[in-house]
Amino acid sequence: MKRFLLTIIFLISITAFSLAQISSDWIEQEIRTKTVWLENQRAALIQLPSYANTNAYDVTYYTLDFRFDIASSILYGEVTIRGLAAESNLQRIDLDMDDNLSVTSIGGDAFSYTHRNNILSLQLNKILNENETFNVSITYSSLEKKNNDRGIYFQYHDSAPVISTLSEPYYAHTWFPCKDRLGDKADSVDINITVPSELKAVSNGTLVRIIENDDGTCTYCWQERYPIAVYLISLAISDYTYWSENYFGIDGFSSMPLEFWIYPDFDTIARPFLNMTADMMTHFASLWGEYPFIKEKYGQVQFSWGGGMEHQTATSLGSFSEMLICHELAHSWWGNDVTCASWKHIWLNEGFARYAEALWREKDEGTIGLKNYMTDLNRPSRWRAGSLYVQDTSDVNNIFNQIVYDKGAWVLHMLRGLTGYEKFFEILKRYRQEYSGGFATTADFQKKCEEIYDQSLDWFFEQWVYGVGQPHYQVNWQAYRHSLNSWKLKVAISQIQTGATIFRMPLTLFFSDSLNDTTFIVTDSLATQYFTFYCNFKPDSIALDPDNWVLKNATYFNFYSEPQTRPEEFRLHPSYPNPFNQWVNIKLDLPYDIPGRLAIYDLTGREVAILQDGLFKAGQYKTQWQPQGSASGLYFVSFKARYIHLRQKIVYLK
Repeated sequence: MKRFLLTIIFLISITAFSLAQISSDWIEQEIRTKTVWLENQRAALIQLPSYANTNAYDVTYYTLDFRFDIASSILYGEVTIRGLAAESNLQRIDLDMDDNLSVTSIGGDAFSYTHRNNILSLQLNKILNENETFNVSITYSSLEKKNNDRGIYFQYHDSAPVISTLSEPYYAHTWFPCKDRLGDKADSVDINITVPSELKAVSNGTLVRIIENDDGTCTYCWQERYPIAVYLISLAISDYTYWSENYFGIDGFSSMPLEFWIYPDFDTIARPFLNMTADMMTHFASLWGEYPFIKEKYGQVQFSWGGGMEHQTATSLGSFSEMLICHELAHSWWGNDVTCASWKHIWLNEGFARYAEALWREKDEGTIGLKNYMTDLNRPSRWRAGSLYVQDTSDVNNIFNQIVYDKGAWVLHMLRGLTGYEKFFEILKRYRQEYSGGFATTADFQKKCEEIYDQSLDWFFEQWVYGVGQPHYQVNWQAYRHSLNSWKLKVAISQIQTGATIFRMPLTLFFSDSLNDTTFIVTDSLATQYFTFYCNFKPDSIALDPDNWVLKNATYFNFYSEPQTRPEEFRLHPSYPNPFNQWVNIKLDLPYDIPGRLAIYDLTGREVAILQDGLFKAGQYKTQWQPQGSASGLYFVSFKARYIHLRQKIVYLK
C-alpha cells in the first residue's frame, strides 16, 4: 500500500511539473506582453498614413546620435539619412516620425518641412532623377511624458537607470525619424550614444570606440555594416555587468566575440543559460550555414521587457531560459539576415525560430526529443482562428499569436517529413543564400522548396499556410484472414474536422502485434478514403503517422470480423502498454447495444480526449489513444453509459 501511494504521489508530481513546463512556455509571456503593449498603441499604429511617398526612395545609410535627460525621460537626437531616388522627378522625402517627437532643425538637402499625422515631409533643394542620391539631417527631441510605452522606455532597476527600445513591428519612428516600413534595409548604420559615465550603452554591430567627454559622460560609438531593417535597430543602456567569450566559425579559422550585458544582480541567474550560446551557434551554423554577422559580434543584453527581441547582433532579453536563448539566436538567420517582406509573412521569422527550438532539442535528445517537442506544439486551442498567413495586420493579435510560432514550426517539420532530411536542409541553406541581407515572402520560400524538391508544392502551401485548421483523422480498420499465412487489412480514413480544409498528405500506417510489425504509406486526400493491405500476421494495433510528421489529431476504431461470442458483461480490459509512450490500446466488452461515451480524463477531471460518443454496438470494441500535446502523467480511461461507469488508470510517459 505504501509503495502504491508513493507511486501515485510520484505520478502526480510528474504531471504537475509537466503542466508547469508547458504553461510557463516563455513564448506565451512574450506574445502576451507584445499584444497588450501594441494594443494600447493601436490608434497610433493604424495612423501610419498610406499617402507618404516612402516607396519613392531607398535608404542606404543612417547616422543616429542620441543624448538623454534621464530624470525627465527626454530623448535628444540627430539623424542623418542618405538614400537614392527610386523614381524620377523626386522633390520630397516623406519620413515616418511620431508626433511625440519635435523637430529642432533640418539640414543637408532639405530646406523646409511639415510634420503632421506622424509624417515628416522634407522638401528638397533639388529635383532628383532615378538613382540620384540625397543627404538629409534632422535634429529633434521627444516630449516629456510620464508613461513611456512606445518604442523607447525610461525605467529603473535597483535604482539604476534603464533605457531600452523595442520597435517591432511599427515603432522605430517613435524614437527616431526613419522609413519605418519593411522592404528597405539600410546598408549600414552608425549609432552614437552619450550617457553618464557610470552607465554602458549597447547597440548593433561593432563598438569602435568610447569617447570620454569633459562633462562626466561617455559616447559609445557603434557601427553596423550589414544590411539592417529599422525595427532591428536598438539601444540598451544601464549599469551592466559585462563579459565576453569567443565563437569559432565552422570554417575552422574565423572567430568573433560573444558579448553579454546583464544587470549585476542577475549574473548568477543568467550565466548558465547564456553559456549555451556558443554550442547553439555552432549547431545552427552546421545546419544553415555560418552565423550571418560573423565579422561583428553576437551580443545579448538585458532590458526592461518580458520575453526577448532579436535586435540584430544585440539580442534583448527580459528573462533567461534555454529555449528563449535558442529562439532569439535563431532569428539571426531567420528574421535578421532573411527578413519577412511584410508582417503577413511573419511565420517566416517566428515559425523558423520556433522550429529551431525543436532542432536543438533533437540534438540533445535525438528523434524522441524532436517528436515530443513537436507534439507539445500541437495545441490549436491556443491559436487564433484563420490561416497561418496573416490576412489583417492592423490587429496586433493576428501578428503576434501562437499560430505563427507553433503552426509555423509545424509547416517546416512537415516539409522535412515530406522532402527528407537532406533536401530539407538544402532548402534552408539555399533559401538563406538567395535572400541573405534582404526580404522574402512565402511565395519566395515556396519557390526555393520546389526547386530543391523538384515537384510542385502548391497543394501543400495552399492548405497549410493559406488554408485553415488541421486534419482530424478517424481511422476504422478490420483484419480478415485471407489465407493460411496471410491477413487482409481494410482501413477507412475519414477526415472529421469541422470548418477546415480537406487535407492531402502522405501518411504512414504502422501495424503491429506483440512480435511483428509492418508499415504502409498512403496518400490521403478525401473526406473518406479506403485502403486494403496484406500482411503475414494478424495485427492487434494500428498507428497513423507514428513518427509524428503530420500536424493532426487521430482517433482509432477496430471492428472484429471473426466469429466471436457475445460478451456476458460490460468490461474494460486492462489497457496496454501501460505505462505507454506513443499510444495505448483500449478494449471494451459490450453485451448489448447501448449509447455511451468513451473518453480520457486527467487528474483534475478535465476531459482531454473523446474516443467515441454515441451508439456502441454489442461485441468487442477496440480503439487507441495517441496523446496530442498532453503532458506526461496519470490519466483515466472512462466509459459512461446510463448506469454503467467503467474507469481505468493509464500512465503516459514521454
